Parts: sequence; structure tokens; C-alpha cells
Amino acid sequence: MRYHLWMRLLLLSARPDLRTNTRFAEAANDLGIDLGLVDGITASASLIDGNLKPLGVEIDRELPDAVLARVGNWRPESLLAVLEAFVACGVATPNPPAAIRMGRDHWATTMALTVAGLPVPPTLAGADPEALAAETVRSLGLPAVVKQRRSRMGVGVIRCATRDHLEAILDSLWRIGDEIVVQRWLAGGEHSLRLMVVGGSVVAAARFSAAKGEWRSNSARGGSAEAHDASPDEKRLAVAAAAALGLGHCGVDLVGSEAGPVILEINPTPGFLRLEEATGIDVARALVEHAVAR
Repeated sequence: MRYHLWMRLLLLSARPDLRTNTRFAEAANDLGIDLGLVDGITASASLIDGNLKPLGVEIDRELPDAVLARVGNWRPESLLAVLEAFVACGVATPNPPAAIRMGRDHWATTMALTVAGLPVPPTLAGADPEALAAETVRSLGLPAVVKQRRSRMGVGVIRCATRDHLEAILDSLWRIGDEIVVQRWLAGGEHSLRLMVVGGSVVAAARFSAAKGEWRSNSARGGSAEAHDASPDEKRLAVAAAAALGLGHCGVDLVGSEAGPVILEINPTPGFLRLEEATGIDVARALVEHAVAR
């Protein structure tokens, strides 16, 4: 499908220099779509006299037809406020702000997936380090995985093999005020699957393997990737997970278990460069097409 140049898509990102954004620009150009890149850090949301609207150099000229928000770990709530302002003005977006917030929170994600009847690792949420450590040993066993609730790319994800290690990690995170979850360690977690869901379909899938000496398989931690032919069950899980959170597109990470694949994590702003390299699939094009189709 070829789009008219008057169709304007705005890419909202706190890191305009990323290669990912260049891929979006290339895909939009191939499709004949006018893509504007906005530095989310310089944009603002205005709420005055009950009127919510976005402000910024690129925004003040005219509203776009659609906005694609790349909400990472850098000032996420500020970008979400700007996205909320766009939505309030009637601008379409594939991932609503509330869905992105849910997908960025491991506990909220686990709750939503559980309500939808989808398989997730047994998970605990709590505050007091000693009480949570004791409950972890009793309910989950060791080793266990501690996650900052909004951790991404393997940062803030810690495997604890002994109770004293677990208590020390929980106490340290308690003292700096971080909210956390603890999950059962799943054997074989050094291998995972990333399925990219766009518009209710899996458009690409890859198998990630952890680097030597590492247990986290994601590419940000040096994991390798190879194309994966996802099974019907894996595709079903990924599509259902995206629907459970209300996300038009997302990356869904699966790990194997004795009972079958388990949903380990959902990323509402998924990286896709390694996925493109491994599969040869133009993921950027699929994301742009879905955004403008909204």
C-alpha cells in the first residue's frame, strides 16, 4: 500500500539519535509517509482551563494524523504526559498511554496476564525486605529473580541463589525506595523467545541465547539472536498477551517450562534492530504501517 504524503506521522522519542528512529524514518520514506521526529524531552503537555494539549516546536504548527511514542527509561512519565495530550486532541496512536504504563510495570503486567488466564512466572510483590525474603523462600524457593518493577533491558534484574544474597538485594532496593517484584527462577531462562506482535499478528520472532557467563538472554546484555519459526501456541500466547494489555504492538518474551511456554515480559516500546538482523524482516515498516492504519 502506498500512502499520500499529506498523511503525517509523528515519532515521539526522548532519544532522537537512536538507530531505531533512523529505521522508522527509512520505513516511512519507503511508504511515502511524512514522518516528523520530535525530541520528547523538549515537548510539553499543557493543561490549562481544562484544555489538554501538546506543546513544542514541531507540534505547534499542526497536529499529526498519528503519533508513535517510543517511551523508554529516560523520562517516561514526561513523554506519556505529552502522548496523553495528543490523544486528548484526537490524534491516533497504536499504544495508548495507559497500556504503555501497564506494560512498563512488571506487577501490573503480571496481574493483567493472570486475569486473562495466560501463563506467567509465580510472582511476589512486597516491601519489607525480611518479610519478602522469607515469603520468597517459602513460596518460590531459591534461586529467585528480583526485578525493579520498571526494569528494562535486563537492568535491575538480579538472580539470587541464597537467602542472605536475596535479603541484601531487597534491603538495598528498599533503602533507595525502589518498588520490586520477586519471581520464581525458571530453569532454561538463558534462552528466550522474542515475538513481535503488530496489529494482532506476530510479524517476526527470534530465539535469544545468553552470552557466556551471563544468564540474561536479552540482546542488551550481549545475547545472540537467530530467527525462530514460532509455533501456533507461541503465536497465540503473544497475541493474547498484547490484547490483555491493550497494546497495538509490543515485544513479548517467552521462556520454556515443563508446562509449556510462559510469558516472561512484555515491552510496549520494543527494540527490534536485532530482530530485523536475525530474521531479515522489515519490522520498522510493519510498525509504521500499523501506526498510520490507526
